[in-house]
Amino acid sequence: MNVCYRSVGNRCAVHLESLKLPISNEEALGGLERMGFKQLKVDMNALARECIQKSKYRRGARPVEAPEIVDCSSFSKWIYGQRGIWLPRRSIQQRECGETVQIDQMSEGDLVFVKGVFDWYYDDPEDGVGHVGIISGNETVIHAADADSNVIESSFERFISKLKFRGIRRCIPLNAEVITLEIPSTRDVETSDDLRWLILQTLTR
Repeated sequence: MNVCYRSVGNRCAVHLESLKLPISNEEALGGLERMGFKQLKVDMNALARECIQKSKYRRGARPVEAPEIVDCSSFSKWIYGQRGIWLPRRSIQQRECGETVQIDQMSEGDLVFVKGVFDWYYDDPEDGVGHVGIISGNETVIHAADADSNVIESSFERFISKLKFRGIRRCIPLNAEVITLEIPSTRDVETSDDLRWLILQTLTR
């Protein structure tokens, strides 16, 4: 398994096994901590639920306005950004991320896509994507619905009803230890792969 994440602000998720280092994960983390990196505990499910009470919906909301003002895809982009995982802006683009997952294999944190009021598509309008939500630990979907409801939690069945289902994507592999790091201001990290070279650099000194 080779998993590489693009950083978001001062955060970056990393799957240490993918770095293929000649030292243990514990030694690698110790080295990163000595360089000023801090491991963060981020509960995406809890973050998404907090937005049910606080966030307001506006179509076309700018990502920098999140989490106060969101639309469906800027909401999922913000939640993943807190985990240190960059997602593109639009739901149709987000459906290209990660791996395809079948309904009977879905898990907390997966992105689920459906047809919307206005659909984006590449070649086939029948495969258009207009809305995205995040699957919770209860197999419900938390999503920025509309200006009347704002961010809500819906049953999975209701979310995909009326033949609207357009797929599920997984960006955090199951049974893989993916951690979130806070990047110190003295370090430049564009992708999690950059961490490999920072760690190896310390081993040659």
